[in-house]
Amino acid sequence: MTKIFLGTTNKVANANDVNEVIEEVTKPSFWQSIDWSNIFKKFLLALAIYIVGVYILKIITNVIKKIMDRRNINRSFTYFLVKSISFVYLFILIIIIAGNLGLNTSSLITLVGSFGIAIALALKESLQDLASGIMIVSINPLRVGDYVYIDDKDELLKVHSVKLFNTVFLNSSNYMISYPNSLIMKNKITNLSIMDSISCSINFKVPLNYDQDFIKSLGKKVLDNEKNIIHEKGYYLRLIEITDYSLKFAMGGQVKASDYIVTRANLIENMKKELDKNKIKVPRRRLVILNSDDKQ
Repeated sequence: MTKIFLGTTNKVANANDVNEVIEEVTKPSFWQSIDWSNIFKKFLLALAIYIVGVYILKIITNVIKKIMDRRNINRSFTYFLVKSISFVYLFILIIIIAGNLGLNTSSLITLVGSFGIAIALALKESLQDLASGIMIVSINPLRVGDYVYIDDKDELLKVHSVKLFNTVFLNSSNYMISYPNSLIMKNKITNLSIMDSISCSINFKVPLNYDQDFIKSLGKKVLDNEKNIIHEKGYYLRLIEITDYSLKFAMGGQVKASDYIVTRANLIENMKKELDKNKIKVPRRRLVILNSDDKQ
């Protein structure tokens, strides 16, 4: 009974407080006592601070962008840096405006801090991708337009765009593939675009009874006719392995990274055509079954 009585008393007290506030607000003397000129001045000052602050922010971001462009720094890193500076700057600007209006800024800072911690806990995996994105745009293991292999992926990919949380690639079929930045940083990245040219090669086998010089002449013909190969840098055609049933050759040359996929496909296709013209079939491993007498 005591709890119910206290609760009822509190409700009555709250209702009385609300009624008192309503009565106070509805009195003409309440509105006449307010210093409207002071409030208006504070509002105009806050508006002026905001306008000047935003104008200064635009100047700062434009200067940063120009400096980054002159130094050819990754655009994704520039975007992240500008957004980070803008966020911190606007937060400080809001605190200044709130203090000028007479609001309790310490409570606002506490609220924003608590809100930030809650977001960080909820977006833990996304923050890992963000951290990896910062690493990518900082150390530049890959850039837009580069041709790369990601360790656990078995195809050559072209970097389409590097974003804060993910990186977008184009595969050989021109499909867009997006990978989280944390996945990229955890794997080995093989970048084919760092140098002016890269090696493009194929391996093929012919039966053991064919003359290696004749096979090399067929391969040389294919290499001579391949336009994407940089002939000034030379090419190679070597016998690299002899087995009990075949001869294994390696052939290739230097190409631009952008021509790698097409060139490799051309070498495979044209070498197959040359082998077919000369009726040379791809050798197959022989299966020899020994009887008991042979074993002895």
